[in-house]
This record gives sequence, C-alpha cells and structure tokens, in this order.
Amino acid sequence: MLVSVLRLTQVISGFARCCVVAVLLLLLPSFVAAEPSARLIHFTEDGTENGAPLLPGFAMHSVWSGMGQAEDGRIYIAVSNHDELYGNVALFALDPGADRMRFLSDIRSVSEAAGNWLEGEGAYKVHTFLERASDGRLYFATMPATQVAGRRGAHLYSLDPTTETIEDVTATSPYTVTRDAKIVAGRGVLLEELGIKGLGAHPDFEDMLYMMAYDNGALLRYDLSTGTVAPIGHSPRISYAFHVDGEGDVYYLGGVPGQDQAFLHFDAQSGETTALVSGISADEEVGMIVPTANPDLILVLLAKSKEVFPVHTKNEKRLRGGTSCGQNWWRLFNMAVSPDGKDVYFVSNNNRRSAIWRAAFGGAKCAEVLDVDELLGSRNLAFGGRNIWVGDSFYTPVWTHEGANDLAILEVTVK
Repeated sequence: MLVSVLRLTQVISGFARCCVVAVLLLLLPSFVAAEPSARLIHFTEDGTENGAPLLPGFAMHSVWSGMGQAEDGRIYIAVSNHDELYGNVALFALDPGADRMRFLSDIRSVSEAAGNWLEGEGAYKVHTFLERASDGRLYFATMPATQVAGRRGAHLYSLDPTTETIEDVTATSPYTVTRDAKIVAGRGVLLEELGIKGLGAHPDFEDMLYMMAYDNGALLRYDLSTGTVAPIGHSPRISYAFHVDGEGDVYYLGGVPGQDQAFLHFDAQSGETTALVSGISADEEVGMIVPTANPDLILVLLAKSKEVFPVHTKNEKRLRGGTSCGQNWWRLFNMAVSPDGKDVYFVSNNNRRSAIWRAAFGGAKCAEVLDVDELLGSRNLAFGGRNIWVGDSFYTPVWTHEGANDLAILEVTVK
C-alpha cells in the first residue's frame, strides 16, 4: 500500500501533493500514534446525559473514591447523596464494554433488611474504595452523617459479584471500636461515632481488611473470619489511599500530628512499623498508591507536590525514577498504570479546567495528553477508582460541587 502511495504522489505536485500524502498517511495506522480519547457514561437508563435517571428521586452528589472491580472486570460504584441528616448511598454496576450502568441497591435498604438501621440514622458517604478480598467479595464502609442523630458510626458492607447481593457485615459483627479505642461487644457498627475513610485488602491475603478511621486517623486491622479488630497505626492526614500487598503488609502515609510525615510500612508478621521515606511535609497527603506489573513495586502519588515515586516493597526502599506532574494545578488525586506497564496516567483539575496527563513508567517528563474540560463542563475530575481498567480504558468519576445529579463516570481510552 505504501508503494502505491508513493507512486501517486509522483504525479501530483506542490500543495496538492502535500495534502494527498497527509490524507493517505492518516489511513495507515502504523504511521500515527493514537492519542487518548474520552467519553462520559451517565447514571441514566441509556447512559446519556438526558436519559431517564436510573434511580429517580435519589440526589446523586458524588463518588468519593467509591469504585471497585470484580475479578471478571465488572466495575461497581457507590454514589453518595450528601444528606447530612438522613444520608444514603446507592450501588451501581458497569459491565465491561457497556455504555450504561445498572442499579443494584442502596445501603439503607440493605441495613433495614438486616435490622441494623436505626430511626434517624444516616450514612451520607462511602469514601472508601470497593476492595476485593480473599473471598472474592468487594468490601466498603461508610461515613456517617454529621448531624448528632446520624452519628451512630461506620457500617461495613460486602458485595458478592457472583450474585450481586450486598450484605451489612456489621449487623452480625461481634465487636465495635469506640471513639476512645475500646473494643466492646458488637453494636451494629464497626466504629462508634466515627466514619471509615480508607479501606484496603489483597485477594492473596486471607480474611483480612485494613481501615482508616475518620476523624482520628487510626489504622485498624479487621479479621473477616472472627470479627476481631485491632489498631496498628496512625495517619494525621486520614488517608483514603493506602496499599496492602499479598503478605498483608500495609504501606501508608503517617506520623505524629503537626510533624513531618513518613511513608510507612507495617509488617503483618512482626507487627512492626518502619519508615521507608522520611521528611514528607506535614500537610502532604496521598493522591493514590497503585500496584504495577511487578508485584513487588508500587507507585506513590503525593497529591499536593504532585510527586510520584516508586517503592520496592521486598527491599523496603524507595527507588530512583518517578516524575512530577501538573505543577500548576491544585492537587492530583488519581493515577493509573497502563496494563502493559509502560505508561502512567493522571487526572487533574484546578476548578477551572480538567486534563489527562501521561508519563513513561520509570521516570520521564509528564505531559498533558487530553483536555477534557469541554466534555466535563462544570464537573471536576475527582477521587477515582484505584487503577480500574477494562482493556485499554481506565475509569474515574466526575461530578460538581454545585449540586446534585451532575454525576458521571469518565472512560479514558488510551489506544
């Protein structure tokens, strides 16, 4: 085909020749590098912005990192309604390749069916990822509404992808942790008068979850088989993002309130915590921690400085490489490593414009590769799913701080 192109250009001169060559080369995929593209999937019956809502009457405000993925690639999304008094959260499913969501249930209905939703209770956010544990289920937890009537505490839920049923785990949990860290008999919540901001698990580490309490920053370990819970660390920034490896070790940003922080490693076998990276500013926070193609290598994104650095978990040290990205932007709260391990993608906004960035894995200049401002309108790129990919596409939520029902999922296709 290329020979034919060259012969044709020999009989065309000047400006016309240039135009024909340019057009024909566009027809040859090997000559051009595809740039990322994006589309919005809305919470409507047909997935379009003007379609009928999937859940009429439910005010959809946000997705605060509340996304997760089953082993078969299905994506599950927890949508919060921000009702400070009688809050509720709805759960949706997005099948691989689909252009619309499916409504599953809401947490109030689930807990009422289990007899574990008291009059006046509310849970206005799920701020955790939906993390897959060793039993194949996705686990997530709640932030109780801030009004006094809604401060009963955090519920823990599970979602079974094989049946798409949701269970209030704390309805039968034998223990509850009080605000002053006492372990008492189960009261239908996991943390009394507190929420859970972050949750971590690993499919290869049996029956164990890790959670970060809001608003005291305690890092807790929860045994799914026994319901026992124990404090193991503390983070003054109360991070929603931390990493659990296949041996149950935890990597998170922590330290003493008001002092410099460190990137910490909790060893599940010894119970000891060591600092892998020290001297991190007291007001820094984690934007995302994601695994890579190498099971012993993770990437850490610091939201404020936009710095990215690799950590080798087996060697317990920070490696050379990494990058910084979007220096003129507010904070970076999302990062995704491409399935082939070659590139790292970031999403950012400064409440004026939103963009997608890319850097080569291992350390390279970070460049803006897609302006999504026109597509998003008033929506912001927000706390996203943790490295959620289907084929060559990753997914992140977008919504506006200006009110309800302007929520969507952004699908970014990189090839």
